[in-house]
Amino acid sequence: MSIPFHPREAQRLAVLRELGVLDAPAGAGLDALSACAARLTGTPMAAITLIDEDVQWFLSRSGFDLTQIPRGQAFCSHAILGDGLFEVPDLARDPRFRDSTLVTDGPRVRFYAGQPLSIDGLAVGTLCVFDRQPRTLSASDRDALQQLGRAAVELLQSRQRLREASRLRERLFDFARAGGDWMWESDARHRYRWLSDAYQPMTGLDPNQQLGEPITDAQLLDTAGSPRVPAQYYRALLDRQEPFARVITTKRTPRGLLYLSRSAVPVFDAAGHFEGYRGTVRDVTASLASATEARHGEVTLRELAAQVPGMLFTFEEHPDGRAGYPFVSDGAQRVLGMPAAALQADALMFFRQVHPPDLAALGKALAEGAARLTRLEHSFRMALPDGSLRWFEMRAAPTRLSDGGTLWHGFTADVTGRKAIEEALRAHEDRWQIAANAARIGIAEFTLADGLLSLDRRACINHGFEYPHGRLTLDDWVAQIDPADRDAVVAGIGQALAGEVPFEGRYRIRRPDGSMRWLEFVVRATRDQAGAAIGAIGTCRDVHEQQLADEMSRGMQEAERSSRAKNEFLSRVSHELRTPLNGILGFTQLMALDEEHPLAAPQAQRLASVQRAGRRLLDLINDVLELSRIESADLPVRALAVDLDAALHASLSLVQPLARGRTIAIEPPPPSGLWVRGDERAIEQVLMNLLSNAIKYSTESSPVLVSLRREGGQVSVAVRDRGVGLSAEQQARLFQPFDRLGAERHRIEGSGLGLVIARQLAEAMGGSIGVVSAPGAGSTFTLRLCEAEAPSGDAYLATQPGALLHEPPLPRRALRQVVYIEDELLNQVLLQEVFRARPNWQLHIADDGATGLRLARKIAPHLMLIDMNLPDTNGLALVQTLRADPSTRQLRCIALSADAMNEQIVAARRAGFDDYWTKPIDVARVLAGLDALLDAPD
Repeated sequence: MSIPFHPREAQRLAVLRELGVLDAPAGAGLDALSACAARLTGTPMAAITLIDEDVQWFLSRSGFDLTQIPRGQAFCSHAILGDGLFEVPDLARDPRFRDSTLVTDGPRVRFYAGQPLSIDGLAVGTLCVFDRQPRTLSASDRDALQQLGRAAVELLQSRQRLREASRLRERLFDFARAGGDWMWESDARHRYRWLSDAYQPMTGLDPNQQLGEPITDAQLLDTAGSPRVPAQYYRALLDRQEPFARVITTKRTPRGLLYLSRSAVPVFDAAGHFEGYRGTVRDVTASLASATEARHGEVTLRELAAQVPGMLFTFEEHPDGRAGYPFVSDGAQRVLGMPAAALQADALMFFRQVHPPDLAALGKALAEGAARLTRLEHSFRMALPDGSLRWFEMRAAPTRLSDGGTLWHGFTADVTGRKAIEEALRAHEDRWQIAANAARIGIAEFTLADGLLSLDRRACINHGFEYPHGRLTLDDWVAQIDPADRDAVVAGIGQALAGEVPFEGRYRIRRPDGSMRWLEFVVRATRDQAGAAIGAIGTCRDVHEQQLADEMSRGMQEAERSSRAKNEFLSRVSHELRTPLNGILGFTQLMALDEEHPLAAPQAQRLASVQRAGRRLLDLINDVLELSRIESADLPVRALAVDLDAALHASLSLVQPLARGRTIAIEPPPPSGLWVRGDERAIEQVLMNLLSNAIKYSTESSPVLVSLRREGGQVSVAVRDRGVGLSAEQQARLFQPFDRLGAERHRIEGSGLGLVIARQLAEAMGGSIGVVSAPGAGSTFTLRLCEAEAPSGDAYLATQPGALLHEPPLPRRALRQVVYIEDELLNQVLLQEVFRARPNWQLHIADDGATGLRLARKIAPHLMLIDMNLPDTNGLALVQTLRADPSTRQLRCIALSADAMNEQIVAARRAGFDDYWTKPIDVARVLAGLDALLDAPD
C-alpha cells in the first residue's frame, strides 16, 4: 500500500507531538472508550490510533494485542485525510487495502471503520473498529462511533491540559529557584502559613518555626537602599490587600542584615473575601551594594569616558514602555553634538536623529538583541545638529532587568572614515569578483610537502575536471600540458620556486575529453617565515577564445595592412597615371572643340585615336579602382526600390552609340512595370556592362535580345548575343580579374574587369549573374534581383533622377573670379585654355597653398579650385583653414585632384569641400559644372 499524506502533514505532526501521549500509557479512560466502541458497533476489535511520521500507534485497543504497525499498512492513514467517518465494507475487495498484511495475514481483517480525531482542525489519529467479516455500520452505529470520537478527543486534550498545568507549576518553581527567590503564603491576618525550601538557605532560619508567626514589619526603602521619604511601612502595605512588586525592606537574620525585594498578590475566595497573600522574596543585598559601588565609580567612569573617542552609555528599556539613559559620557557632545544631560532628559532625542532609512533596522537589531540577550554591533547614519550626515557604529551588551526589561551597556563612535574605506574596498572586491568570473579566472595551489595540486571550481572547469577533483599531483598536471609547451611550463614553475619572479605565460592543455584549450597561468612561490619555498599559488584563466581571436586579429590586421598597402599603391598609381592623362585628354578635347582653328580630317582622325587610347587607359584605371572599392566594401550600395524599365532604358541609351558603330540592333523588352530591390547606379552599371559585352562580342549586324522574367519573388534580365559563345573551360575562368578569355587577340577593347565588377555589384545587392553559353551558339548573361513593390507619392519622387528637378539655366552674369591652386604647370595651362572659352571668367593661378590662401583673402573669389597635393600643404588642411577664417568661411571650394579613391573623396567632403572633381577632366562636363556654379545668382 502506498502511504497517503495529509495536505498539512508538517502541522499535523506538530499537533500530534504537542499532545505528548506517544510515550505515555493510554489510561483507563481511553481503554474504556475502545471497549465501548467495540460493544456498541458489535465488532470484535476496536482501537484509538495515532498516526506518526512512519508508524501507526495503537494508543488503546480492544480485542487484539498489536501496539504499532508501519504507516504504510495502516487503514487510518486514509481515514485522517477526511473530516467524517471512513468506512471500508470489505478490505479484501478494495484495491487500496487488499494486499495489506492485516488483511492477508495476522488478524485477517475484512471490515474497517474509523472516525478521525481532530485537534485544531488537524486529524492526529482515529477511533476505529475492525471485524473479520465484511459488513457495514448502521446509522446508529455511525452516530455512536462519532460521539465516542468526540469523547476521545476531549480526553486527549484534557490530558494535554493537565500536563501543561503541571509543567507550568514546575516551571514557576524552577524560575523561583533559578532566581534565588523564596516563595511564601500568608493568611488574612498576615501570618505565614507556607514558606518554600529556599527560605532557610537564604536567611539561615527554620521555615517550620516561622509558620503561624506574623510577618515582621519593616520600613520601605528606595532602590538605592535608603528609607523612603515620607516614611512608609511593610505591614501598612499588606493591609491594602493590593498587589505590589519589588518593594525593598531589610531583615535581620543569622546571616546578617539582608536587603529583600518583595512581590506579592492578594488571594480572595469565591465570595470575594480576602484570604491572604502569595508572593516571592529576593535577596538584593549584593545588588544594592554593587549599585552603591557603581555610584561611587561613576565619577571615575566619566573621567575615563572623557578620554574615549566616542560615547559610552547605559540605556534601559522597561516592559511598560519607559526608557532612559542612566549614564551618558561627555563624548556625546563631541561625537553627536548632543549634551549628555539632554540625552538623559529625553531618551528619544538620539533616535530622532537617526537617518530615517536606517531607523527600522536599528530598532530591529535592538529588539532582537534584547529578546535573545546577544551582543549588538550595528552601523547606521545620523543627521547631526550641524546638518551633516555621518556613519556611526553602536556596540552594546544587554542584561535583563528584574522587571523583564533590558539594560544595555554600550559604546557609539563615528565611523564615517572607516565606512568610506570599507565601501571602497567592497567596491574593489566586487569589481574583482565580477572581473574574475567574467574573465574565467581560477585559483590553483601546490604544496611541495605532498606534491599535490588543489584547484577551485573555476580552475576545474578550465581544466575539464569535475569539482571537486580527485588526487592530482604536479606530474599529473604537467602531463596535461601540450608536449610543445611542457618544457617551458616546467622551467617557469622551477624558476618561480627558486626566485621571487612569478611565472607567467599562455600554454595549451589537453582536457580529459581530448579537447585542447589555451590557458593563461600566473604562478608565484609561497614561502615560510624563513623564506624557503613551501609551494606555489597561481591563477589559470581560460583564454582559448581570446587566443584564437588574437590569432585571427593578427591575420586580419595583416590582411588590413595588405589591403591598405594595395589601396595606397593603387592610389599612387592612379594619381601618377591620371596626372599625365589629364593633360593628354584635356588638350585633345580642347583641340577637338577649337572651332577657330579646326583640324584637317587626317589630323582630327589621329587626334580621335589619341583620345580613344587615353579613354581606354582611363577606363582601365577606373575599373581597377572600382574593383578595389568593391573588394574592400568601400563602395556604398543602397537597397531601394528601382524602376527596372527606367534603369534598362537609361543603360540602352548609353550603349546605343556603340551598337550603331557595329550596326547591331538591340531588341528591348516591352514595358513591364517591374521594380527591383537594389541601387539604381549599380543596376545601370551592371546592365551597361552586360549590354556592351553583348555588342562587342557579337558578330556585326547581328541582334542583341533583352528579355525580362518574373519568378518566385525574383526578376531576371537576360541579355542574349549571337557571338562565338564560350566553352566550359572559358566559363570556369569567366569571372577572373584581367582574364579576357583570348579576346585580346581579336583586338576587342576591354580590361577584363567588367564582369568581375558586375557580379560583385549584383551580389552586394543580394542578386546574382549567371551565364548559359556554348561554342558557336552565342551567350546569354542573366542578372537576377529581388522583386520590390512600386513606391507611390513622395517615395516615388525620391527614386527619380535629380535632373528632372533642374531648372532652366540662368542668364549670364557679371565677371566671375576663380582661384586655381595647382603646382603642376601642365594642369595650370590646361585649365587656362578651358577658361578661354568663358571670357567673363577670370582665372587666378596659385602655385602653392600659402599663395592661394592670400589670394582668397584678398579678392574673395566666387570659386576655389584646389589640388589635393601641394608642395607646402594638402587640400584637406587648406580647406579647413579657409573654413576657420570668417572672411573665407563662405567661399565655394571644389577639390580638383587625380586622387580618385573613395576614402579620399569622403575625407575631402568631411573636411569642408563642396564637391570633388577627379582628373583627367572632361572639358564639356567641367564647363557645364562651372556654368552652373558661376552663373548662379549671387
